[in-house]
Amino acid sequence: MTDVVLADLPDGVDEAAWLSACATVRAYCGWHVAPLVTETVTLDGRGRCSYFLPTLRLVDLVSLAADGVAVDDPEWSSMGEVRGVHSNKLRGIVAEIVHGLEECPADVLKVLHEMAAAGDRDGVTSVTSGQHQVSFETGAPTSRQRAALNRYRLVGIA
Repeated sequence: MTDVVLADLPDGVDEAAWLSACATVRAYCGWHVAPLVTETVTLDGRGRCSYFLPTLRLVDLVSLAADGVAVDDPEWSSMGEVRGVHSNKLRGIVAEIVHGLEECPADVLKVLHEMAAAGDRDGVTSVTSGQHQVSFETGAPTSRQRAALNRYRLVGIA
């Protein structure tokens, strides 16, 4: 995954906190989300003819190779599925792709601002009155932030 910053550093926001928030969102979503970039991705071959590239917005499949051999005219979808490629080798599929959203979506920007503003503070995620239990989340989006990011998250990414 690239180290792409999802959006420009806003005025008055700590750069390290902003970069940390961007990295956390990228890791949670499983891809960079924004902006539009050209990137080379490598996948393990699993003996299938259909694979999903790590993106939810594929704009162009520049090149695709299986076991070092170029794949001519593969099918592909804007959601990142490619067909017509076959490999059994680990790291056997290599694709150069153009993908991502042109601009960081407003709901993702809101999460980035919240996370950067929180800095190293930990967020309270639950409070129980009976035994005075309080739960904290550290280094991860809160449950509300995760709900906002889920539409940009690759399925199967932990």
